[in-house]
Amino acid sequence: MRIITILCLWACLATSCTKEIEGSYTDDSRIYFEYLFQDPNYYGTRLIIRDSLIVSLGKLDKEIESYEVKIPLKLLGLPLTTERQYKVHVLEAGIVLKGKTTAQENIHYLPLKESYQFRKDEWTDTLKVTVLRSALNTSFTAKESKTLMLGLEETADLKLGMRDGWEIKMSINNFLEKPSWWREGGLGYYHPEKYRILLLFETEEFYASVDILNNAKRYIAAMKSYLEDHVVIDEETGKRVGFDSLIDL
Repeated sequence: MRIITILCLWACLATSCTKEIEGSYTDDSRIYFEYLFQDPNYYGTRLIIRDSLIVSLGKLDKEIESYEVKIPLKLLGLPLTTERQYKVHVLEAGIVLKGKTTAQENIHYLPLKESYQFRKDEWTDTLKVTVLRSALNTSFTAKESKTLMLGLEETADLKLGMRDGWEIKMSINNFLEKPSWWREGGLGYYHPEKYRILLLFETEEFYASVDILNNAKRYIAAMKSYLEDHVVIDEETGKRVGFDSLIDL
């Protein structure tokens, strides 16, 4: 989104879980997870490799009950001449990664398939996992999150690639999480309702009426004006959301 690009211009550098890729492969076809993520602390295209991802469902419309998470897989070796089978299983606890599965099948995610097919003539494929929303707490204060640890399983068709890509950790929540580019110095304290206001501005109509491109201060001014003109209530405390703090009514 343009709003993230603009606000990232003045975001501080933060520690990331960038990993150096090392290793070699044989003639055997091998697969591994490779989740590439745009570095939120860098202006312009800069992809970093992550071994975990956060699925924050709080941004979705309230009527959406499930969401399909797409996790990239990569092939080592030559592209396949035929589709080949691979397997993914839920780990009680990670072996390569730290973490334990707390998400429950059919409550927080739909069951995985017995096996999947890696496409022929392709270097990459996508594992699709459906997560469920209704059982997750929407409270920003509680910040409830469920963890799903997934591991690739070697098959007769496909062996495993680099060890760093054997597993992936998925954290699932249903509140509007604080984005990594949010800085209190400019945007004030974080509150989900303030973030929702910023998302309201992400429209062509707003861009047509207000010259905010490459100017994060215009976003901030627009949010301040909105909070002054509209009574926005924090559902958990019953207080009014102000730019600098919650306000007693």
